[in-house]
Amino acid sequence: MSNPMQTHGAFSWMELHSGDSGKAKDFYSSLLGWRTEEMEMPDMTYSVIANGEDKIGGFPPMAADTPRWLPYVTVDDVDARVEKAKSLGATIAMEPFSVPTVGRMATIVDPVGGVIALITYEAPSE
Repeated sequence: MSNPMQTHGAFSWMELHSGDSGKAKDFYSSLLGWRTEEMEMPDMTYSVIANGEDKIGGFPPMAADTPRWLPYVTVDDVDARVEKAKSLGATIAMEPFSVPTVGRMATIVDPVGGVIALITYEAPSE
């Protein structure tokens, strides 16, 4: 099976933007058996969701007017894909930006209102 973090077009990560990551962690841990691992980032502590050994998403510590899941899709070049999305009628909710040790990402709203994040992961260090 291919690695979704290295496969263009594959869903590779999910984040729950809720404003209450503690409550979300408790709920999904009880419901699905997920566990979380705290990861220190430059400006926050990020709760990574683990399903067994697989890291599948996160609970970022951010406020959200309307709680929602945000799916991430791996792409070959975030900047080029954002430009193509614009040409196809998408609007850009968050312009491309880089997160050290993670990758480059952006959030788009497709022409029918669907929201996804596009991400190009940094190459794993050897």
